[in-house]
Amino acid sequence: MTLLYSAFRSLLLTGGLLLGLSLTARATHIVGGELELQYRGTTAATTHRINLNLYFDAVNGNPGAKDQTINVAIFRKRDNVLMGTVELFVISDNFIAYSQPACAVGAVSTRLIRYSRDVSFTQSAFDDPGGYYMTWERCCRNGTITNIVNPGGAGSMFYLEFPNLWSNGRVYVNSSPVFSEVKGDYVCINKPFTLDFSAKDPDGDSLSYSLVTPYNGFSDTRTPNPGAPDQFGQAIYHPGPYPDVTWSGGFSASNAITGSLPLRIDPKTGRLSVIADRVGLNVFCVLVKEYRAGKLIGQVRRDFQLKVLDCPVNDPPVVLLRQAGQTAFYKQGTVISITEKDQNCLTLYLTDPNANQRLTLTTIGQTLPGLTITPGQFTTRTTRDTTTATICFGRCAGGVSGRVTLQIVASDEGCPQPLQDTLTVQLNITPDLNHKPIVITDLAPPQSRTLLVGNSSLAFIVTATDIDNDQISLRAVGRGFDLSSAGMAFANTVGTGSVAQVFTFKPVCSQARAEPYLVDFVAFDNHCYRPLGDTVTVKLTVTGLPNRPPTIQTTLPQSQTIELSVVPGDTAASSVHFGVIGDDPDRDSISMYAVGRGFDYQKIGMKFAAKNGRPTLQSPFSWLVTCEALQGKPGATFIVDFIDDDHSCSQFNNTATTTVVIHVKNVAANYEIVIPNVFTPNNDGYNDYFAVKNIPPDNCTDQFRSVVIVNRWGRQVFSSTDRNFRWYGEDFPVGEYLYSIEFTQRTYKGHVTLLR
Repeated sequence: MTLLYSAFRSLLLTGGLLLGLSLTARATHIVGGELELQYRGTTAATTHRINLNLYFDAVNGNPGAKDQTINVAIFRKRDNVLMGTVELFVISDNFIAYSQPACAVGAVSTRLIRYSRDVSFTQSAFDDPGGYYMTWERCCRNGTITNIVNPGGAGSMFYLEFPNLWSNGRVYVNSSPVFSEVKGDYVCINKPFTLDFSAKDPDGDSLSYSLVTPYNGFSDTRTPNPGAPDQFGQAIYHPGPYPDVTWSGGFSASNAITGSLPLRIDPKTGRLSVIADRVGLNVFCVLVKEYRAGKLIGQVRRDFQLKVLDCPVNDPPVVLLRQAGQTAFYKQGTVISITEKDQNCLTLYLTDPNANQRLTLTTIGQTLPGLTITPGQFTTRTTRDTTTATICFGRCAGGVSGRVTLQIVASDEGCPQPLQDTLTVQLNITPDLNHKPIVITDLAPPQSRTLLVGNSSLAFIVTATDIDNDQISLRAVGRGFDLSSAGMAFANTVGTGSVAQVFTFKPVCSQARAEPYLVDFVAFDNHCYRPLGDTVTVKLTVTGLPNRPPTIQTTLPQSQTIELSVVPGDTAASSVHFGVIGDDPDRDSISMYAVGRGFDYQKIGMKFAAKNGRPTLQSPFSWLVTCEALQGKPGATFIVDFIDDDHSCSQFNNTATTTVVIHVKNVAANYEIVIPNVFTPNNDGYNDYFAVKNIPPDNCTDQFRSVVIVNRWGRQVFSSTDRNFRWYGEDFPVGEYLYSIEFTQRTYKGHVTLLR
């Protein structure tokens, strides 16, 4: 099935639509390559970057076949629908390097042409759970390939699968695996060859590697570049599945390069290895699968080719080991036993059947402390040269188990890759006897002291020694407190064999406390992986100076309990006043302050100024009680503590307290009042005015408001807000009048008669 290109579908690009025509030259030039899809992050203007790496045969390829732009197609896996295409542009064009540049030959030269483009994928089009794939196909492969049929007419299909880019409305962050930079090496017949084909995953996903048959795709000599728009602006994009190349007889995905060790790849590391048995140019394909949480989420293919040459004869070097005092060389698989205290050095012997070889000694695998090889590099002059080297390692090489596997590698400068010989040595390292360090102080026993604030200080030396002359670390640790915050000074230190450090402490008042300070002085030796330690503990007690307690009293007579009634408008009846006096017999500076039990005394109107000074302080207390203090209750009790603190360092006798209890109640209201019904304003001294003599005093729930008197026609003749009002009748005629006496909660109304 073929799909005609018409327009981008559901894909936003940073650079617009495809423009122009691509070169459609038929040429044999493709060595291999791969696609990459990289997530750009949330801050980028675009969501992803698409890269394509094309390996171009610089020896046999036609320079006119270099495409300046290429078009990558993107399909939905579920139904192979074309989602859109992206035009990529050349961003670099460089030769790929050999492992050893001096080994370059004219028959093998490869360029890496890198194409790239930033794109934005829309959520609506790229959230299908089945995922997507992108492809690019081009003809033709290198015409000199020997392991497939008709290589000069065979196409190459680059392929990458990726998961949905949105899941449940959220971005699914994923980038495809990125292959390591390939080397332009060739293979020598009947010689071991390895090549790193590993990949890195930017998201930390798990990767697995396998060899598969390369795709041929649908391009051919008649349509070498189907993705390039023709003169009518049309292009052909083929969905999968895609046809494979056709292997020549005797070749397959598992036998792409034949030999005593056919081409293999480590499924975990991606490292290729082969010992080829025939010359030729061989194409192969590595498939990398990407797993997240055990689920396959993507895959990418890399096509490549390796040239097998009949190289000049070269033999690998040989590395041997012989222990001091022995005539026989070390036999692999045996165990050499040494002690940790011995001189941990072994003698190596190197030979190479080929003269004038520069040999290099290295180690692989386990890393040992203090490992050195002397010399690490030298040159043989004849085929019979035997060169010696010394490999040494420091103490602690045995680790916790004492078992060490040491792999020593001798490499020559053979082409295309060094030939090597690896000697695996098993060591059993017996650890030295280790004694723990000893920590002491120069304090006389017991390891405790009592310090008086202001009058004493302490300094002593802490020493740690180790009879094994190991490195020692000495430090001080406060149990439940920080040394520097408590005013203690000790510099943690490290030394060899013996270390000493001074501890100092001059306590101040804030450090006085009832419980002692416990300081642990801890030493550890640095004896390989089996450190031992020792601890000595010093107990320090800090006490304050002898102290007599301060005093505090009020000017209240005898009882500290006050009974107070709230009488609205009566300041004298509703207020309390007394003085507070603080003193200290030691003439210490004191602080005098008040604390209300369960209430803020200032917020309810109590007045008291806290004071600081020496030795005698005085401050008045006053309170004008208002109805608000009762909060609608008939009565309440307020307890105020007056405190005198001399701020001494003693844990005892440093404060004094006197307590005042104030009972506040509402004035009881008696509403049984007697109102006269007649008065005679004749100046005879009897009943000359209208008044109510037994109006109750105001309280927090009911207060007198006013009196109003009107005649029988409703005209007001008298009014007053004075509870002690008097109406003399003035010049009003005799007769009956109406009165209204109003309180907060009730009103009295009635008749009064004026007689002359």
